[in-house]
Amino acid sequence: MADPFLWEHCVLGFTLLGYAVLSINAYINRRKRLRLSEQSKTMSECEKCSVEIANSLLPDVKVPDYRFKGMHLKMSGIRIGFDHLGVKLKSTGRTILEGVSGEFRPKRVAAIMGPSGAGKTTFLNALCGRATYGTTSGSIRINGQSSSIAEIKQLRGFVPQDRGKTASVCLDEAFHVSVYFCWLNVLWDDIVHEHLTVREQLYYSARLRNAEGTPPAMINNIVEDVLNVMQLLDVQHSLVGDVEKRGISGGQRKRVNIGLELAARPTILMLDEPTSGLDASTALEIIRSVKRLTAIGMTVVMVVHQPRYSLFTLFDDLLLLGLGGRTVYLGKSEGALPYFGLLDCKLGFEMPLHENPADWFMDVISGKVRNEKNPTLQPRKLADAWAEFMTNLFDSGDLELGPDAAEGPMDRFAFTKALDAKLFSAGFGENDVLSQEQFVDFLDFLKVKKPTPAAWECLMERMDFQDGFITRPRLTSFLHALTFSFSQDAGKSEGDFTSSEASSISIGSSKESSVSGILTSKKIGRRGRFLIQYPILLHQNSIRWARDWKHKLISTGLIMFAAAVFGGQCREKLIPENILCPLKINISHLPIGTLSGIACLHIFGSDRPLFWRESASGVGVTAFYLARVTVSLFDVLVWCYLYTIVWMIFAEAPCSYWMWLIAFRMTAVSASGVGVFMSTLVPKQNSTLATAVLLLVMGGALSEPQVIAEAEGLSSALAFLSPFTWSQGENYLALIEVSGGEEAVDFYAVMIVDGYKKILLCLGGSDLGYLTLAYIFCGGAIRCRLLLQTEDCAQNAPS
Repeated sequence: MADPFLWEHCVLGFTLLGYAVLSINAYINRRKRLRLSEQSKTMSECEKCSVEIANSLLPDVKVPDYRFKGMHLKMSGIRIGFDHLGVKLKSTGRTILEGVSGEFRPKRVAAIMGPSGAGKTTFLNALCGRATYGTTSGSIRINGQSSSIAEIKQLRGFVPQDRGKTASVCLDEAFHVSVYFCWLNVLWDDIVHEHLTVREQLYYSARLRNAEGTPPAMINNIVEDVLNVMQLLDVQHSLVGDVEKRGISGGQRKRVNIGLELAARPTILMLDEPTSGLDASTALEIIRSVKRLTAIGMTVVMVVHQPRYSLFTLFDDLLLLGLGGRTVYLGKSEGALPYFGLLDCKLGFEMPLHENPADWFMDVISGKVRNEKNPTLQPRKLADAWAEFMTNLFDSGDLELGPDAAEGPMDRFAFTKALDAKLFSAGFGENDVLSQEQFVDFLDFLKVKKPTPAAWECLMERMDFQDGFITRPRLTSFLHALTFSFSQDAGKSEGDFTSSEASSISIGSSKESSVSGILTSKKIGRRGRFLIQYPILLHQNSIRWARDWKHKLISTGLIMFAAAVFGGQCREKLIPENILCPLKINISHLPIGTLSGIACLHIFGSDRPLFWRESASGVGVTAFYLARVTVSLFDVLVWCYLYTIVWMIFAEAPCSYWMWLIAFRMTAVSASGVGVFMSTLVPKQNSTLATAVLLLVMGGALSEPQVIAEAEGLSSALAFLSPFTWSQGENYLALIEVSGGEEAVDFYAVMIVDGYKKILLCLGGSDLGYLTLAYIFCGGAIRCRLLLQTEDCAQNAPS
C-alpha cells in the first residue's frame, strides 16, 4: 500500500539535505578565506620585494607600489562634455543649475566645489540622468557624440552621498509614496552588506557586474586590485558590521562602498562627497587611492566640500559653481588661484598668506571676501566674469584643450645599464645567466631581504626562472615592467591572457572608442540571466545564513517555547466532542504564524537599500528575491517541524503528526509572505509591530471560530482573505474526519463547521496537501509582484 505521506517524507529529506549543504558551504567558505588570506599575503610580499629590487637599482625611478592585474577598463579614453547644462525644479519652477559648459577628460581627477545650495549634487545627477526632480536642459557629449551617461550606465560607477541624503523618488503613484517614507532613513550609512566580509562584498560585486563568462582567475585579480588600491588588505576578512554590531571603521566602510563600484571596472567613476563625515587624514587617504585609478585611464569626477590643502593638490581639474548653479571657474586646479587674481577680468582678489585655497574660494564665491581693487563686485557677477573670460579666450585662440601628456615609463635601456653596473659590482659581470643561488647573493648585495619561501616561489615564477636560471634580458624585462600600471610579468604566458581580458582591452585599445559600439556590445552592460545570477546570490545568502546563527537560535527557542505554552492549553480539548476544540486549534496557529512572519521580515525589509542598489546595477528582481527565499525557506520548514513536535507532546494531540504539520506549515508559509509584504510597505522601525498586529487580526479576529460561524457579507469576505481561515479550517475539518465524522461534533460547534465549509468550498476542495502548495505559490506570487513594483523605484535609487 502506498505511503499517504510520501511527499512529506521527501520534504523532510529535502530540508535536512538543505541544512547539510548550507553548513558544509559555510565550512568550505571559512577554509577558502584562510587560503585567500595566505595568497594575498604572499602576493603582497612578492610585490614589495620586486619594488625594492627596482628602487635599489635606480633610486630615482618611479615604481608603483602596486600594479593592477585585473582592472582592465571596459573602455578607455572617455571624455564627458556638457553644454549649457541646467536644471529647473518641477515643483517650484526655480532654476538651481544654469548654463554649465565644459569637459571632463580621462586620466584626470575633476573636483566639483561650491557653497551650499550651488547645485553640486544636482550637476552630478544631471550628468548621470538622475535629476528626476527637475527638468534638465542642455546637451551631454560622450567622446564627442551626443549621448548621456545614463545610456552607458554599464561603464559608470556612482558612489552616492550617504549622510542625511534622501533619495529622489517619484510620488505620482500611490505605491511610490510608501517608498518615499522608507527612504527617509535608509541612506544614513553607506549601502553595504553588513553580514559579509570586505573581500566577499567585492567578490560578489565583481561576479554580478562583470561580463558573463568572466574567468574566476580574472574575478580574483579584480578583487585583489580593489583591495590593494583602496588599502583594504588588512581588513579583507573582517565583517563590515553595522551600528549594533561593530565591524570596520567608518573610513574603511567608505572604501568598501567605493570598492563595490570599482569591482565593476567602470571607465567613469563619480562620487558625491566621498569624504563627508571623515577626518582629514582618512579623507586624504581615500582621495589618494582614487587618484591611483587615473593611471589605468579612468575618468574620476567627484563633489567635495572645502577639502584641506594637501587634498586639494590631488585634483587635476576644478569646477567651481556659484550662487544659482552657474559656473565661476572650470579648468586646471592650479589655474584657479591665478584666475581670481586677474585684473583684466575685473576680479583682482588677493588670497592672504597661509590661507587654504579651497576655503578661500568658497569665501570668495559666497561674498565673504572683500575685493579691495573692485569693491562693487558682487558674488553673482563672478559667473558673468567667467563667461566673459572664456569668450575672450575663444576669440584669441589661447584656450588650452586636451590633457597633459602622460609621463611614460622609464626607458628599458636605463634598467639595462643600471643592472649591468650592479651585477659587475657584485662580481657577476661576466654572467649572462644567473642561478637562484647567485640571485640570492645579488639580493644580499643590494641589501634586499629574501622573502618567505611562498613569496620566493611566487617571485621566481613571475620573473620566469626556468630550471632554476634566469637570463639578463628576462631579468631586465621584469624590472622594466615594474614601472607600468598593469602587471606584465614575464612568467605570464599568452595562454593566461583570457579571451575575456582580450575583449575588454580591445574595446579600449583605441584612444577614444565609439560610444555606439559600446551600446551595442553584448559583452558589456548585458544583464546577467537568471540562471547566472541566481547561483551567485544563493551562495551569497548561504554565507549570510551561516553567520546569523545566533538570531536563528533565539528564534527557534522562542518558537519552541510558544509551542510548549500553547500546546499545554490544548490538552484533552482536541476532540470534536469538546466545544473548545476549534478555539484551541485557532490559538495554536497564532504563535507559529506570528513568529514566522516577524522572523521573515529581514528577507527583504532590512535590506531594501541593498536591493535598490543591486537592481540599479543589473541584478534581476527574481534572482534577488528567490535566492533569499530559498535560504529562508529551510528555517521556516525546520520551525514547523520543531513547533509541531513540541506542541503535540504538550497538547497530547490525537491523530497523525503529519496532519498537524501540514496545517501548521500552511500557516507559517503564508504568514512569512505577509511579513515580507509588510516589510516593503512599512518603515523598518515599525515593521515588527505592524506585522504582529496584522497577523493577530487575521488569525485572532477574522479567523476566530465564532466569527466564522456567523460570517456573512463583508465578514465572510474578510475571513476568506485570511490565510489563517484556510489553515485552521482545514485542520479542524481534517480532525473531525479522522475522529468519527460530523456526528461526533458538539451541537454548539455545528455552525462553526458549516462556516468553515462555506468559505473553504469556494475553491472547491479541502485537500491539505493541495492548499499547502497553493499557499506557497500565492505567498511567492505576492512577494514577486511586490518586488516587481519596486523595480521602477530602484532605477531612481543610488546605484
